[in-house]
Amino acid sequence: MNNEFLRKEKLAVKRKFPVFHVEEEFKSMANSAPIPLWVSGLDNNSSFFNKAWLKFTGRKLEEESGDGWTAGIYADDLENCAKIYKSAFEKQKKFKMEYRLRRYDGQYRWVQDIGIPHFTKDKIFSGFIGTCVDIHELKEIEHRKDQFIIAASHELKTPLTTLNIYLQLLAEYFKNPSQGKYNSYISGALEQVKKINDLINQLLDLSRIQSGSLDFTCSVFPFDGLVKKIVNKIQAITPSQKIILNGNTKGVIKGDAERISQALENLLTNASKYSRGSDTIIVELSEDSQHVKVSVTDFGIGIKKEHLSKIFERFYRIPGKKEETFPGMGIGLYLSQRIIRKHGGEIIAESVINKDTKFTIRIPLYHKTG
Repeated sequence: MNNEFLRKEKLAVKRKFPVFHVEEEFKSMANSAPIPLWVSGLDNNSSFFNKAWLKFTGRKLEEESGDGWTAGIYADDLENCAKIYKSAFEKQKKFKMEYRLRRYDGQYRWVQDIGIPHFTKDKIFSGFIGTCVDIHELKEIEHRKDQFIIAASHELKTPLTTLNIYLQLLAEYFKNPSQGKYNSYISGALEQVKKINDLINQLLDLSRIQSGSLDFTCSVFPFDGLVKKIVNKIQAITPSQKIILNGNTKGVIKGDAERISQALENLLTNASKYSRGSDTIIVELSEDSQHVKVSVTDFGIGIKKEHLSKIFERFYRIPGKKEETFPGMGIGLYLSQRIIRKHGGEIIAESVINKDTKFTIRIPLYHKTG
C-alpha cells in the first residue's frame, strides 16, 4: 500500500466526514441541552447563552451578551452575585450562587447558578462555563419550613420560660442543705431547660440567617479579651477537661462580640463533646498583618477527610457508629461559619482520624481610617 493511496483514502474520509470547528460543535451541543448554559471570558463578560437560557428569559442573544444579562437579576441580589463571581474569577475556582432571575413572563424565579473555570490545553484560565437551574419551588418550601420553625420556636418559648421560673422558685424553696437530694433534681431539670432553650435559639438563628434577618450589633473590641472570657466560661462548665490557652494577640476587631462568642463557644463545646477520653483541649491565639486567629484543637475521634468539606453544611451529621452516639442536629457549625463569614472571616477545619481535630477562626483586623 503506497503513500499516494493512503493520501487519497484520508482525503476521501475528510470529504465524507467534514471536521467542524470546535466552537461551532460546542454551541450546537449547548443549544441541545435542556437547561440554561452560559460562557464568559477573561473580560468578565458573557459571550454565549444557549437556547434554553434565551427561552427562559425571553430575550435575544445580543441583549444578554456582555453584562446585558444582569438586567434580569433582581436588584437586591445583584451586589452579592457580583461579589461571588469576582472572588471566583480572581481565584479561578468553581462557584455556586442563588439569585432571582426575571423569566419571560416578568416573574422573578429563584435559580441556582454554578460556574466551572475553563482552561485551555496549555492550562491557561480562559473564563467560566456555567449552568442555571430553576429552584423556585424548593426555595418556597424552604421558606415555609423556616416560617414553621420560627412559629414553633416562639410557641415553645413561653411555656419554657414559665417552667424555668417555677424551677427557680423550687430551687429557692429547697435550698436548705437538708434537702440536698431535691436540689440535685432541680439543678438537673434547670440544666435540661437551658439545653432546650439553647436549641430553640439555634433554630431561630438558623431561620433568621436563611431569611437574611439575623441581627448584628457591631463595636470595636480587643479579640484577646473575648477569647479569654469564653475559654474561662467553657472551662467552668466542663471541669473534667483542661482547656490550655496559648499565645496572645493585641489585635482589635470590629464586629458583634456576642455573635463571635457564640461561634467560638460552639467550637469549644464540640471539642469537649468529641474528645471524650482525652482531658485536654488546646486553644491558640495569634495574628498576622491582616487577621487575628484562634484555633481550637481536641484529641478525640477525628473527622475523615471526605467529611471535612461537608461539616459546615446545614443539618449535616457525620455518619458512623461512633458519631451517632453524640447528640446534635448539625446546626452549630453551620451557624458558626455564617457568623464568621458575616465578619469577613473564615473557619478552617483540619483533622486526622482518631488523633486530633483543629478548627481555626480568622477575622480581619480593624484598622481605623481617617
